[in-house]
Amino acid sequence: MPRAVPPTSSLRRQARFRPPSIAGKVARPRLLDLLSLPRQRRLTILVAPAGYGKTSLAAQWYHRLLSQGLTPAWISLGPDDSDQSRFLLAMVEALDQTLDHPAKPIDAGSVSVATLLSVLVTRLQRVQPEATLFLDDYHASQTDGTEAIVARLLSHDELGHIRFVLVSRSAPRFPTSALRLAGEVKQIGLAELGFSDDEAQAFFGGDGAALSGPQLRSLNERAEGWAVALQMMRILLEESGADSPAILSAFRDRSGDMGQYLSEQVFSSLSAPLQRLLLETSSLPAISRGLVNALCDETVVGAFASLREQALPIAVLDDEGQWLRLHPVLTGFLKEEAVRLGIDSSAILARAARWFAGEGDIEAAVEHAFAAGAPELAAEIIEAAGGWRRVYTTNRGGAALFRKLSDEAAQIDLSAYPLTTLGLAVVSAKTAQLDAADYYLEIVSRGADTMDEGLASALRVVRVLVSLYTDRWVSSADLGELERDLGRHSGRELVHRALSLNMLSYNFLIRTDLDRALHYGNLAMQAFRDGGADFGALHLYTHIGQASFFSGDMTSAEEAYDRLITEVAAHIGRGSDFDAVGHVLKCEVLSMRGDIVEAGRALAWALPHVERHDTWLDPLAAGLLAQQRVLILSGDTIGAHAAMDRARSTARRRGFDRLVRMIDGERVALLIASGDLAEAARYAEASGFGEKAARADQPNDLSLRLRGTVPALLWVRMHLAQGRLDVARDLLSRLETSQARKPHVLRQIELRLLGIRLAMAAGDSTTAASQLSDLVLGLPVMDYRAVLLSEGPAFVSDILALARAAPVPGVVLQRLLQAAGSPSPVVTKTGGLTEREQAVMQLLSAGLGNKDIGRRLSLSDNTVKFHLRNIFAKFGVTTRTGAVAAARTAGLLP
Repeated sequence: MPRAVPPTSSLRRQARFRPPSIAGKVARPRLLDLLSLPRQRRLTILVAPAGYGKTSLAAQWYHRLLSQGLTPAWISLGPDDSDQSRFLLAMVEALDQTLDHPAKPIDAGSVSVATLLSVLVTRLQRVQPEATLFLDDYHASQTDGTEAIVARLLSHDELGHIRFVLVSRSAPRFPTSALRLAGEVKQIGLAELGFSDDEAQAFFGGDGAALSGPQLRSLNERAEGWAVALQMMRILLEESGADSPAILSAFRDRSGDMGQYLSEQVFSSLSAPLQRLLLETSSLPAISRGLVNALCDETVVGAFASLREQALPIAVLDDEGQWLRLHPVLTGFLKEEAVRLGIDSSAILARAARWFAGEGDIEAAVEHAFAAGAPELAAEIIEAAGGWRRVYTTNRGGAALFRKLSDEAAQIDLSAYPLTTLGLAVVSAKTAQLDAADYYLEIVSRGADTMDEGLASALRVVRVLVSLYTDRWVSSADLGELERDLGRHSGRELVHRALSLNMLSYNFLIRTDLDRALHYGNLAMQAFRDGGADFGALHLYTHIGQASFFSGDMTSAEEAYDRLITEVAAHIGRGSDFDAVGHVLKCEVLSMRGDIVEAGRALAWALPHVERHDTWLDPLAAGLLAQQRVLILSGDTIGAHAAMDRARSTARRRGFDRLVRMIDGERVALLIASGDLAEAARYAEASGFGEKAARADQPNDLSLRLRGTVPALLWVRMHLAQGRLDVARDLLSRLETSQARKPHVLRQIELRLLGIRLAMAAGDSTTAASQLSDLVLGLPVMDYRAVLLSEGPAFVSDILALARAAPVPGVVLQRLLQAAGSPSPVVTKTGGLTEREQAVMQLLSAGLGNKDIGRRLSLSDNTVKFHLRNIFAKFGVTTRTGAVAAARTAGLLP
């Protein structure tokens, strides 16, 4: 089971997603009314230097909205949130903290920025009727990347019910003109935030204030309404007693940095232990009693109890009051004073990092280690916390830890932290930095001879994972080791076990060992679920769906993809990377069934999305072949070639050599189907599909090629088209008998159809009819009808004629008629022919030659040949007679 969240980590998260306490703060109804009336704007900006009460005002507004039954969400941002992923995760978690029924957490280490944005948009869309998102200390995370995210959320058509409040020392830099013109921006600055004289009097005690009205007005004028200055002046006045006029006089005469002066005066009035406490903890973002106990000696620790009694400018960060933060104005002074006195802030931060690590708050530990300028300590902490497993065991940006660590990698002896270095390899692979992933793997591998079995097992699973992204083939020996690891370490932590099972499922899938792919896929999904990594479990739908699809279980495949799409929509969002992957894989099912209209509609958006964003090879391969089926069955041969051009460019850019080869094979197949045999042979030789390769075993091992064609299949078709039936029959027999494993269902259908074509071409109708019966009765042809339809209308017409003439069971003919039904209205009406091609077809059926057709239609000989090639490709024939017969079957000719 996942480790329980430590109390320290829980409190710090609570502090991050709750506004500071407003107890004892001056109420500011005037400004609250200004912010809310006559209505709240889409964007509110509270912008001023430190100390003007921005956060206090925002916190009061937060509580007012809460009291009105509305939905406010709060985020206290920091420098680490300048990373886009961390910034998005902060907003996602803020919503989860706010909502009564938060969505399931996501494994942020496995998703892209685009997917995280989709997650956030989906969750924001569910908040009803409206919500206000407060981004406190927005300036701390303000970068071009985070600004672009906020701008995009504000411009989203479906997020009009979400209001954003930016609490910042600097104004946003993204364009706001459109929102301003629509009256959707409200900005509060220095002039509004400064305390009025009445508010100053209330702050100093109302009618019972020690200062007179004129003194208060004079003080407030000098302070320009600066809240923190007034607060520190109140401390000094309360401490000084009868010397108030003297302090006021000194304050009036003071020139220069008022904040520095007041901080110094306030500090000097504190006890020695309290001064020491503030100096020694000045470098820490926040402090608690437990942290102070770990860092300071007893005399200083005792001062912590009196800290809140001093009326210092302190923010209470959590409901329990355990975590405190001094105001930045005072903190700035304390840091300078600590440096002057020689206090080693780096050593204190490093000790704090170790304390947080001991409390189980790894993110805080690493944050403090980096603040201490100690990246080696950060690596040590991550190593002790599981190293690479941190990418998967947190939904709060585990990958961000490693991205930050990689920036400092030159300062770290990575060989001393192998588990952490494996994490760097994982994150590098996920972010497409493949050379870096290999580099980190190499560092760990150098110690292979001396590493213990646990580390060796981790290295194996991470190496297999990186191979997925780098498109490298994993050896059977390595997979065997992964299987043995599962047996040797049945108690291995869930994330390690789940990832091992996932990799086994995927690698057996691409080897077409489909039973084992399904077995390990289901085990991996359960392991991820048990570990609370629901996003990791979603990946298994892709493996299970594909294994079902190629096993012949189309219903289970479609069910897996539908579940994937549904869960992604619920927890990540429609239009996200993973949503596109689910739709692309489902289109493989739809196109195979002949539902080319629906498949084409989904592919139009999903395939380009997958091509643009990070993915692995299989969704791209599935999408390309689905698109080819749609285009070919629609009769768009030119479009099919153009689609292959785009896909090849994507494959080369991604470094997917197997996909490049698959595309080249499909190109050869399309040229053969178009009747361009000479060009097909030339291209086959040039791209590694030559006739010599057709008789070699390894290039024709169908078990190693889940999708795409092999040289032997191409040359069987080539020889068949050339009339070399004996050569084609011998090559097909050689291909079938050389397979070590039974081909998957799609291959079986294709191989049997080729056998039927050969028998029919040889005039052996008895054998052809027998093979046809076996095919229709023994394999799910109806579910995989696109394999049959892709053989071309002429062939489909021939086998229907064969079924009618030969003594085959009636059910065979009926199922063939059903399978041979037109895949789309377009083909039914026109056969996919253009208006010009239909005119050529009419003249061709009348027996005219190319020159006569050209004269009738005012076309050149080359143009007539071009149209004929397209007609032949669309009908899947190679002769004029075949084209005429196919056109008559399609009802295009009388």
